[in-house]
Amino acid sequence: MKETFENWLIEIERKSQQTAYNYKTAIIKINRHYKDNENLEIDLYEIKNPEQLEKYVKLYETTGKYSEFGNYGKGTNRAAIKSLYRFLLNPEFQTTNIVEENIEDKELILINDKIQNFSYEKDLKNSIIYQIQELFPNYEIYGSDNEGIEYYIEGKRIDVLLESLDKSSLLVIELKSGLADYKVFGQISMYLGLLSERFTDKILKGCIIAGEIDKGLKKAVLTNPNITLKSYNMKIFLLNE
Repeated sequence: MKETFENWLIEIERKSQQTAYNYKTAIIKINRHYKDNENLEIDLYEIKNPEQLEKYVKLYETTGKYSEFGNYGKGTNRAAIKSLYRFLLNPEFQTTNIVEENIEDKELILINDKIQNFSYEKDLKNSIIYQIQELFPNYEIYGSDNEGIEYYIEGKRIDVLLESLDKSSLLVIELKSGLADYKVFGQISMYLGLLSERFTDKILKGCIIAGEIDKGLKKAVLTNPNITLKSYNMKIFLLNE
């Protein structure tokens, strides 16, 4: 699994070979650190369920019990375990022939079109991430190591956190593969509130992307012009074999 994870970092997350190697070895360091401090043997590479890995991600998050070790190497350890979490969310990539995958095949998102639901929110998230520059040209994923993907704050998880190119504002992306109702407004408003305490100098905005937008949600966002709504559709690419 270690080698497959390293290949995934290079081919899917577009990391350099050196960074991918550093992340791969960082997971081993975290295994040792956890054993030394908790007196429990773990091998994060043996975990197959992302929900099981999530508790370890939180431990090494910036607000976690072992945040100091997570910060080691300018945040390499923290970035590595978060990358491993994203890797586990994508079982379709966990094959030995991953280097033969064509990222172009996965570019499926068209914003502001009619409804065509994704089977899973992770598919929607992956497609959004692949096209950040196209869909949000004035933004990039927050953090030097894609920290904004599955961004944790006070035990809550933001789907995608973007930062403007001029560093003046943050954009929270909340994804729903199906219908988004008025409850999502409360959810994204909470995220913005949490971020306002951590990033006091930033302009904060939110964007809800869903397969279908409920009327109640449309009414709710009228109270906050910094939260916008977008729906999506799929575009199919046929490739010659």
